[in-house]
Formats: sequence, structure tokens, C-alpha cells
Amino acid sequence: MNTFLNAEQEALVSRYRSYVTESIRPLAAALEQRSHSLKDVLQMLGHEGFLSINVPKEYGGQGNPFINLCLFIEQLSRVDAGTALAIAAHQAVIELIVQFGTSKQKSRYLPLLARGECIGTFAFAEENAGSDYSAVQTVIETNNAEDVSISGKKTWVVNGDIANLIVVCGRFEKGDGQPSRLCLWLVDRDDKAGINVFKNRNKLGLRSASTNDIEFSQCKAASDAFLGPIHPKDASDDKDANEQIMRAMDIAKVIVAASAIGLLDEALHKSVEHAKAREQFGANIGKLQAIQWKLADMSAESSAARFLTYRAAWSKDLAQDEFCKFAAMAKYNAARAARLHSGEAVQIFGALGLSDEETLEKMYRDAKMMEICEGTSEIQKNIIAHEVGA
Repeated sequence: MNTFLNAEQEALVSRYRSYVTESIRPLAAALEQRSHSLKDVLQMLGHEGFLSINVPKEYGGQGNPFINLCLFIEQLSRVDAGTALAIAAHQAVIELIVQFGTSKQKSRYLPLLARGECIGTFAFAEENAGSDYSAVQTVIETNNAEDVSISGKKTWVVNGDIANLIVVCGRFEKGDGQPSRLCLWLVDRDDKAGINVFKNRNKLGLRSASTNDIEFSQCKAASDAFLGPIHPKDASDDKDANEQIMRAMDIAKVIVAASAIGLLDEALHKSVEHAKAREQFGANIGKLQAIQWKLADMSAESSAARFLTYRAAWSKDLAQDEFCKFAAMAKYNAARAARLHSGEAVQIFGALGLSDEETLEKMYRDAKMMEICEGTSEIQKNIIAHEVGA
């Protein structure tokens, strides 16, 4: 494995940074305050080709490796990590359809998702079923030969109020006293009765990403809109659904890790510039060993998190048997480093770092969210321990 970027990817990074600086940075404050439409931004990104980076060419995408998408997320998160979280949810849907969808589902949805004309979300968490998705209580049952009915309430659904396509995790009721089976179902939200989307939650950070509760009340969906090789009524266990959920989560984890290193890189850049400009006791504070050590730790751990995240992104395409392990490692390590060192950046800035005159306080809030969203750090440790054979 080559952990360094090739010349083409280096050029992409430069292009991504220029685009983000010119087109997203001016909108970042308004996105944070939700006075500018996130859906409009996602559609703009889709129009510019940033949502189709790793979508297969035959479905309107660019067919590039997953790491190229992570490079874009890294640059995007230098200005707004909340938008990156929205893309993580969208990309999880793309991955699910690419890996487990039928030819009809791929042809119908992937071109729209790639262009941003359709926004995706993955609705699986419930009040008593977060990391333990086996506790999901949402019911999917057959009404007739043509459709199914979905009932249940999902919580913390990223993109909940802007998504057109929802992947719902529920339990398919077989009837006749047989045990229900965990499954994923595609639900077109447009013109769909029986879907109630609650108002956006106020959050500590990543505020530009919408997060909503969604209640399904006898919501109708096509009987053939399930994901997977066999219909849930014929499944003997939850193995297929478990694989699908883990795949979606692994994609989202690596995107969050890429977001964390982008945020951390920007915090380091700002901290270095401030340390060179800020004078106390007759000299730049960057001359103080206390500040130098903070910057050194920040740089070293940022680089380590970057290489681990690139390793995870690489394994998605070229070493899939290792993807789950490295996705958990990358997310755990990068989120921790972002939270710790964005806090140190606030410390370097002093009182100014506490003010919204600078973006450091936003970065600190965003970074803390990254240790929880898409699977807590504690869950990632459990996964890593399992993957290494403990």
C-alpha cells in the first residue's frame, strides 16, 4: 500500500480546496445558523460533481476510489464539518444501493443521488436502539402483494427534513408465529403519506447538518424495495441486514474521520498563524515552549490520524476484509485527536478562542460531536477489539 497521494490526487486536493474556499466558506456561517438552505448546497455540490466521486460510471458517477471522496470531505471540513456529516448520510445510502441494490434500484436512484437531485438518509436509530440496532422495534409488514406498511419512530436521522430517499431499518413481520427479521427498506419520501418529520434538533455542534426524528405511521412502500439478496420473508436470520448496516456505518465512519482531520488541519493552521502574530511579554507567543509543544502535538497527531484515515479509505476498495477494523480505528483516532487539539487551539487563542469572532469555538463543538455521531468512541473500541480477535 502506498500511503502517499499520487500527483493526480495532489491536484485534486488543490482543486477541492480552491472550490471550498470560494464557494462554501462564504456560506459557512449561514449554514451554521441554518439561515441558508443545506439542501441547496448539497444540490450545488451534486451539480458540480462532488457527490458522484465514487459512484460507478455506469450510473452517472465518476467511478473514482473512495479515498478521493475522503479528500474532498477533508477540505470541505476545513470550513464546515456539518455539511460533511450530511454527505456521510447521503453516501451511506449510495453505498447500500451500490452493494446490495437490484439493477432496477441502481438505475432508478444512483444517477439522482449522484447529481444531488435526490438526497438520501439512513434511518435506523431509535430511542432504545442506537448502537444496539438489534433492538430496533420499527415494524415492516405485508399489506398485500404490491406493498408493505412501515410503522415506528426513528431518532437522530441526519438529513431527515431534506431527504427524498430514506433507507429504513425495521423488522419484517413474517406472521404465523415466525420470528421477525431485521431488514432495510427503501422509502421514497416524495408524496408519501404516513411520514411525519419532526423539527430539526438543536445540537452542540455540526449544526448545519439537519437531524430529525421521523415517525412512520402505516407508511406504504413497494414490496420489492428491500435491500439484499433475498426477501426478508425468506430470511432465516439477521445476517444479511447486519452486514448491510455495518457497511453503511463503516462508510459514514471514514467520512467522519476525514472530516475530523480536515477540521484539525484548519485548527493547526489557525493556531500557527495566531502564535506568530500574537505578542505577549515583548515576543510572539510562538516562541514560548508551552505553545510550541501544543503545536508539535497537534501536528504529529493530525498526521497520524490522516495516514490511518487514508489507510481505511484505501482498504474499502482494495482490502475489504480489513475495512471494518480500519474504519473503526480511523474514526476513533481522528475524532479523539480533533476534539483534543481543537481544544488546545482554543487555549492558544485564549479569550478570542471563546468568541464567535473566530471559528475555533465552532470547531471545538463540532469535534466533540464527532466522538459520538456515527458510533461512539467506546463502540469503536469494542469493534477494534473484536476485529483483532479479543
